[in-house]
Amino acid sequence: MGLTAFLEAAIGLGLVYLLTSILCSGINEAFAQELGQRGHFLREGMRNLIPDRWLYLRVINHPMVASLYRDLPGKPRPPSYIPAGNFVGAVIDTIRLKAAQLDGKNPNDYTTALTYNEVRTAVIKCRNAGVSIADGLLPLIDSAEGSFEKAQKNIEAWYESGMDRVSGWYKRHSRRTLFLIGLIVAILCNLDTIQITTSLAKSSALRKSLADMATEVAETKRFANVQLDVNNQQVKVAEEKLSQFAQGLSTLETEGLPVGFSCLSMDASQLSQRRLSDIMKGCWHNALNNASGNWLLKIVGWLITALAVSLGAPFWFDLLNRLVDLRGAGPKPQPPANRNS
Repeated sequence: MGLTAFLEAAIGLGLVYLLTSILCSGINEAFAQELGQRGHFLREGMRNLIPDRWLYLRVINHPMVASLYRDLPGKPRPPSYIPAGNFVGAVIDTIRLKAAQLDGKNPNDYTTALTYNEVRTAVIKCRNAGVSIADGLLPLIDSAEGSFEKAQKNIEAWYESGMDRVSGWYKRHSRRTLFLIGLIVAILCNLDTIQITTSLAKSSALRKSLADMATEVAETKRFANVQLDVNNQQVKVAEEKLSQFAQGLSTLETEGLPVGFSCLSMDASQLSQRRLSDIMKGCWHNALNNASGNWLLKIVGWLITALAVSLGAPFWFDLLNRLVDLRGAGPKPQPPANRNS
């Protein structure tokens, strides 16, 4: 196999990985929204920031936070994100409430605007009473050097840092979930990397066809008349277009790839009338019909596909663009800028 053939085979395989990753990411996101997974990770992060249960419950029920919930505060559908300003406002107000209770005062007696000294005094009082979050807040307030606005900014930065860790937790969780979804899709649709690579190596027509398709996807950011939403963090399709995107995957099968996407090929009316279990049953029978040969190699091929999917669609979209540029002898030159003579 020459260099051009090898490059076209790599592009074809990269296209399969990209499209499968987009499909699996869409399935993962649909489940995540239905189960409120982002919100659950957010609440876990907030519990780490606010170990004191009394304070934590008051914060999530504070009007500045509770208004963001789809359901009742603390119930199964928490918000997926809480703006830093809302969090800081709720925490400061709750700290002041706790300090007032420790003093035996009525918190409704505070009718004037918050001041730096009032907040610092409340935090010190809570710290002396053993409130854990006060140990983290006091250095942030002291470094503000008497400025209430700067103290707020410091606490916001502390909160955002905690949310960055939450994002890391969610990404690791999503990668594991993507692997599992990718493995299920690989089995049901017979996405065997070894078999696909073998077919690409043997057929020059198949290599060229998929390479041309990949070039079009990279240049137009469209597949099966579905626009891809591309940014630095993700490559996805709109939720309402996911079924149309899944139907378009059957074109890979008609091009001659040894895959089984035909079970996903149906119009929207058929899709709405069929249960998920029926679709999976059809895909399973399709996989059994297509899966043949050495089962150990077949399982390895499915696992390789699942590992590739776990890398995510942004990885494969970026790599596919690089391979397409190489095939075209580098990126197209930009037109010269107009200059005033």
